[in-house]
Amino acid sequence: MRFLLWILGLFVSAVGLAVVVRSSYGNVVFFWPPYRIDLSLNFFLLLLLFFYVLLFLVIKAINLACKLPSEITAYRNRKKESESNQALKESLKAFFEGQFTQSGKMAEKAMEWEYNRACAAMIAAYAFHALRLPGRRDMFLETAERDPLFGTACRVTQAKWLIDDHKPLDALKVIDRLNAEGIQYLHLQQMSLEANRLAGNWSGVLELVHSLEPGRILPETVTGLLEKQAYENILSVSAQDIETVKTIWKAVPVDWRKKPSIALRAARIFYHAGLLDESRNIMTRALHADWDADLMCAYSEFSSEKNPVDLEKRIECCLQWEENYSIHSQWMLALGELYYKQNNFERARFYFERTLEKQPESSLLSRTHFLLAQLCEKSGQPEQAAYHYRKSSLVIQTESVLIAGQQE
Repeated sequence: MRFLLWILGLFVSAVGLAVVVRSSYGNVVFFWPPYRIDLSLNFFLLLLLFFYVLLFLVIKAINLACKLPSEITAYRNRKKESESNQALKESLKAFFEGQFTQSGKMAEKAMEWEYNRACAAMIAAYAFHALRLPGRRDMFLETAERDPLFGTACRVTQAKWLIDDHKPLDALKVIDRLNAEGIQYLHLQQMSLEANRLAGNWSGVLELVHSLEPGRILPETVTGLLEKQAYENILSVSAQDIETVKTIWKAVPVDWRKKPSIALRAARIFYHAGLLDESRNIMTRALHADWDADLMCAYSEFSSEKNPVDLEKRIECCLQWEENYSIHSQWMLALGELYYKQNNFERARFYFERTLEKQPESSLLSRTHFLLAQLCEKSGQPEQAAYHYRKSSLVIQTESVLIAGQQE
């Protein structure tokens, strides 16, 4: 429609111009003594129009010539931007495909455009970190850090890589500086948790685990495992100072005191400190809550023939568990050992023989034969003692052969 209107306007203008020109009889005279130039008005107007068109074209050409350098610069910038964006896309694609060398090369190419430089430098740094080239990685990270917009991202990344490089103390320094600036992302807390774990700062691990929402940030199984490791290691680190251990043990939640591994760690510390009652009570509460073979083994191991009262209390507790735990070979062996330490050889032999009837695993079988051999020696039965010593030795040799065969 617009094209038709233009055509119609052009025809109307042509007709109007033809009418005006036809009816125009004027002249234009130029005097330049001794010359005189006569022109028709129509021709003069045509020359004037031509002059204005020529002037317009000259000015337009000059304007274009003046703009040409900036146009060339803008074109080059557009081309550089386009190439940089394309290189950035290819770099990301190669990075996620695992082609880290190619990703680093394309990221370097993308850095040629200044507005992509920091972002491309971050990608290149990650690529060279994956290639285990810390020198080049740090060089690109420094380049990215020059952009204020990427300052926080660079420091968070630096903390993560320090953890990967097993430098948890340096990582914690970076994380502390970020926290001081009010930056407390959940990802940063997770990194702090890992750094504290690697640094052996188990009190810090416990604090962070309790501050993170269970099940949302960390799976409940992972949370439980970290708490377990923390309590065990806190107890182990303080093992030389029994008063500190007592204080720590009081601070451990009741439910965690019943966990077999934690109870076993604490019981061992108290036993070696000569506190048999505390050691026994810890294991008794844990075994009341649930069965654990290692804890049952320690129940007899962490006892002394020199303390008959303690032995009697342990035997009473074991007999209370008979209904629930008598199906376990370790319970019978532990009870037999306690009777043996009490010099009640008749009852000890009874439970040792019941243990053998259960056909326990090789480690229990070997120990049972060994204890029976010692019992027979003390009872004046050298032949039976020799028999059980041979049996114990044979079990150990058989187990050694099996282990060697598996390793081959």
